[in-house]
Amino acid sequence: MPQVAIIGGGFAGPVLALCLKKHGITSAIYDVRDQEYKHGGNVALAPNAQRVLDHIGIYDTLRNSGCNYEELYFTNSAGTVLGKFLNGSQKAYNFPALRIHRTVVRDELIAELGRQGIPVHYNKKCIGVKKDTENEVTVSFADGETVVAEFVVGADGIHSRIRPHIAPDCEPRFSGLMGVMATVMADQLKDINMDLHLPCMIFGASGSFAIMPSSFTGDEVGYFATIEATDRSRAGWTALENNKQEMVNMLAERFLTSGTKWPKLVQALCERTPPETLTSWPFFSVPHLDTWSSPTNRVLIIGDSAHAIPPTGGQGSAMAFEDAETLAYVLGRFYARQPPYLAATPPSLATLIHKWEQHRFARVAKVVDFTTKNGTMLKSSNHFYEQAAKEWVIWAGMKWMGEAGGAAWMYGYNAESVLGALA
Repeated sequence: MPQVAIIGGGFAGPVLALCLKKHGITSAIYDVRDQEYKHGGNVALAPNAQRVLDHIGIYDTLRNSGCNYEELYFTNSAGTVLGKFLNGSQKAYNFPALRIHRTVVRDELIAELGRQGIPVHYNKKCIGVKKDTENEVTVSFADGETVVAEFVVGADGIHSRIRPHIAPDCEPRFSGLMGVMATVMADQLKDINMDLHLPCMIFGASGSFAIMPSSFTGDEVGYFATIEATDRSRAGWTALENNKQEMVNMLAERFLTSGTKWPKLVQALCERTPPETLTSWPFFSVPHLDTWSSPTNRVLIIGDSAHAIPPTGGQGSAMAFEDAETLAYVLGRFYARQPPYLAATPPSLATLIHKWEQHRFARVAKVVDFTTKNGTMLKSSNHFYEQAAKEWVIWAGMKWMGEAGGAAWMYGYNAESVLGALA
C-alpha cells in the first residue's frame, strides 16, 4: 500500500510524487489517460515554476528543449511598443522564462518517475472516494478496482473526481475567454518582415495575440491567440478541440478580415498554420474553496483541482508545482514527528494541513488577482476610445512599475518558505 495515492498524471501529480520521494514517502500515480497520450500546445514556465523543476532534478534537461528568454514586449496591433516586461531573469530570479511543448515537460516528468521507481498506473478512471477514515482512504475506479492509501491527493484537474468529496457543490466557472494555440516552422516565414520584437504580446481591438518561439534553436514559432467565446458543454469543448477548421475560422474572423489591422507576421501565422498543430484552451477557474482537505485531512487536492487559474498570467503550472512541493514538505513533517523533532509536542496533522492551506490560500489569491487583471487587458475593445485607453493603461503601467512589472514577489517564491508557516 502506498503512503500516498495520487489521482492524476498531468503536471501536478508527477511533481508531487517526485517531491515526496525526496522525503522518503512512497506514492503511486493513477492516470485516466493511456501511456501514449500526447497533448498539443506549449506552456509558459515562469521562474517560480522552473525552480521547482530544478529541485526535482529535471530543469537542466528541459531548459535545452525550449525557448529561454527574459524580456516580453507589449505592443499594439500597429506594432508600436507599449513597454517590456521581465518575464524571467537569470540575474533577478536565477531563472529566465521558458516556453516549451507541454508534451516535452510531461514526458520528462514521466521518465524521471521511471528512473526513481515510482509507479504510474494508466487507464485508471477514478470514480471517487469510497471511504475516508482517520488512518486511511479508499478510492474507487471504473474498472472495479479499489486502492487503499494513507493519503489520497487529487491532482486530476479542473473536472476533478476527488474535489466533490471535499467541496460537493463546487462547479468550475468559464471566464468568457479561450485560447487558440499553434506552431509554425520559422522557415515557412522567411519572406515575412520580422518587424516585431519577439517574444511579444500584441493587444488589439479584436483580441490579443502572443508570439513566442517554442524551441531551443528558435526554429519553431508558437502563438497563443486569446479571444472571447461562449461556454460549451464538456462534449462541446472536446468537439472543438477536434474541429481544426472551426479554429481556423475563429482566427480568420478576428485577425484576417479587412476590418482588422494586425502585423503581417500575425496574418502569416494564421494563414500558414498547419491545422494539425492547432489546439484550443477554454479558460476556466475554480471558485475559492474554504478548504483543500477533507475533515480527516487524509484527502487533499492541489493544482487545477483546487484553484484552476486561467493562463492569462502564465502561472497555472507554477501554482500546481508550488502546491506539490509545499505539500510534500508538510507530509514530510507529518511523517517525521518522532524525535528528534524540535518541538516538545509535535503538531497534529490537522494543524499542519491548516497552516499549509493558509500559506497557499494567501499566495494563490494574490496570483489570481494578478491573472485577472491581465485577463481584462486581453479582451477585445468595442470602440476606438476603449482601445486607446487600454493601450495607455499598459504604457503607463510599465512606465510606473518598470521592467520588473511588480512581479518579483511572484517569481522569487521558493516552496521551502512554507516551513516558516509550519513553525
